Amino acid sequence: MKKKDHAEPLKRSDILRQKRQEQQKEWLHTVDSRAEHMAARPASEAFDENQHDFRPLRDEKNPLAHIAIDDKEYTTPKIHLSWRFLSAAIALASLLLLISAWRSADYHVTDVEIEGINRVTKEEITSVLNIDQQHIFMLSPLALEQTIIKNFPELYDVQVSLSFPARVTVRVKERQPYLIWNYQGKNLWIDAEGYLLPGRGSADIALIIESNEKPPFYIPEESIILQGEKRLRKTVVAKGENDTLALFNIYQKIDPITYQAIKELNQLLPEQGTILFDARRGLGWNDARGFQVYVGSDLQDITAKMNMIEEIVKTLIKAATAPTLISVEQINAPYYRLD
Repeated sequence: MKKKDHAEPLKRSDILRQKRQEQQKEWLHTVDSRAEHMAARPASEAFDENQHDFRPLRDEKNPLAHIAIDDKEYTTPKIHLSWRFLSAAIALASLLLLISAWRSADYHVTDVEIEGINRVTKEEITSVLNIDQQHIFMLSPLALEQTIIKNFPELYDVQVSLSFPARVTVRVKERQPYLIWNYQGKNLWIDAEGYLLPGRGSADIALIIESNEKPPFYIPEESIILQGEKRLRKTVVAKGENDTLALFNIYQKIDPITYQAIKELNQLLPEQGTILFDARRGLGWNDARGFQVYVGSDLQDITAKMNMIEEIVKTLIKAATAPTLISVEQINAPYYRLD
């Protein structure tokens, strides 16, 4: 029994030894096969494969296998910035830029470019704006436009633009006077659309209206609703000479019916450089024969009125009478004066 028991473990060791020998042969065979395969390939191909496609087998019992990692697994670290961080950075940069601009003298206005003026001078506009050496960031184009419109009734379509570092550009259109309205030693200029203009600068005006009072003004409906016509008239009278612009800011235009009659009469009598206006008699002129003629403010029947004037003159000449005034403002009730 003892011999049998002793022989059995020897057989097991032989079996283990045989297995190890077989595994070693298989490993050697694998290595030989790989070596033969690599030897058969070009050297450059083998080098590239070793450089780029090296993949260690994870199941191999290689203590250094965890070190052999493909370089493709290495990536550049990425920095992720939140929107809050970016917003804060932009705000900080803007603040620093604003502080730098605020302290810089380059952003202070030193000149104003004005386009479209003729009688109004640049100095008059800049003195009213009063923005010399002011910071460009503190200016409002809309406020500057309102200032110009309020102080210069003859200017319209006013546009103010600002550009950095400190450029202010004013573009305007200037109304051109069509006639002069003389009254009580004063005068008003009126353009071709009936707008009232202050007598500023010089202009070549061919038509003059001689009157003993101001022209009949046109009051916008919205102004009457808000303040009332009587209150508006009292405002102008109360301000008087202390505010020369009160008249233009409130009334702005001449009565359109009267103004249309003036233009029609001027076309009818182009040789008359002066037209008369009387609140009661209307429009008229100084006749070359030595008397005044009034035809009213309604020229609808002007042809009939002109014929009536000639008939009256013929009758007076026959009677050897020299009139000083002939009035046909009421076509059914004409009259004349001798003194």
